[in-house]
Amino acid sequence: MSTAPISARVPDLGEPGLPEPVAGVAWRRPTVADAPAMHVAANLSGRVDHPEYQVPLQEIVDDFAASHVDVERDLVVGERDGAIVAIGSAVMPDGQTDVRRVFLGGTVVPEARRQGIGAALLAWEERRAVQRLREHGDDVLPAQIHAWAGSENATVPFLTSAGYDVVRWFTDLHRDLSQPIEPLDDGGLTIVPFTPDLFEAGRIARNDAFRDHWGSQPTTAERWGRFVGRDILRSDLSAVAVEGDRIVGFCLAEHDPDDAAVAGFTSVYVALVGVIRERRGLGIAPRLLTRTLEAARDAGLERAVLDVDSESPTGAVGLYERLGFTTAKQSVVLERAW
Repeated sequence: MSTAPISARVPDLGEPGLPEPVAGVAWRRPTVADAPAMHVAANLSGRVDHPEYQVPLQEIVDDFAASHVDVERDLVVGERDGAIVAIGSAVMPDGQTDVRRVFLGGTVVPEARRQGIGAALLAWEERRAVQRLREHGDDVLPAQIHAWAGSENATVPFLTSAGYDVVRWFTDLHRDLSQPIEPLDDGGLTIVPFTPDLFEAGRIARNDAFRDHWGSQPTTAERWGRFVGRDILRSDLSAVAVEGDRIVGFCLAEHDPDDAAVAGFTSVYVALVGVIRERRGLGIAPRLLTRTLEAARDAGLERAVLDVDSESPTGAVGLYERLGFTTAKQSVVLERAW
């Protein structure tokens, strides 16, 4: 790892401004009033890029309220003929301790693709991303730009041709809930639903459990508050193992009823599974996940869905396969690093 400061490693690309005019698109800064139109555009793209789920409106609205998002500088939309056809973002999450990392998020609706709009959007995102990294110019930490994409998505060759490297693979797994679920006893654990009085204990447990996971940084109270405050979080489908006033293991689940319209099936999404490091190897994770599978089945849902780091240090892929999950598709993380 380089010991040179970020200012010496990351190039100055100048003031980001707005993306260059292209294909009749007018660029501007969005406001929260644009969230519904952005939601429409995001899900038009989603039908092609990730047809198994939709982007919740609340997720878009939350970006406008997050303290680490500078709405006047980190977000942009492109309009044509009165409709939003492109969305871009370059955001540095809060809570980073051993890296300076900016995440790119962008899409162009399918009917407006292959017209140079994506290239103009990416160039703007990179200008904003490096500007954000250089705000920490004295740091000697790694400096990175990250983007996510489905492994078969056209975004992957688009970004690799722009100098990004695929640095990690994630596996999306599905579990048919009509198939038998082998019951597991509680193993002496106290397993309860994830109720609001346990939310902060859940954040503490999450940060401990993911300390050695690739790319993970501590989740701040503000960011956690947005996660647990989302309407799609289902406490009744979630399960946590408690010891006294602390959580030692968790399986946190979401259900978005709108996903069924695009996916063709109802599902529970397992957003987070983890065990604090001192309690690993005791069979906590499979017991919690089994509780969630049973609860989702009993609620009439058809599948359980999750995604996992293909190289997880906990051997999570094997655990999920033993519980009946099978690979549906893969996604990748792409990176530029200095």
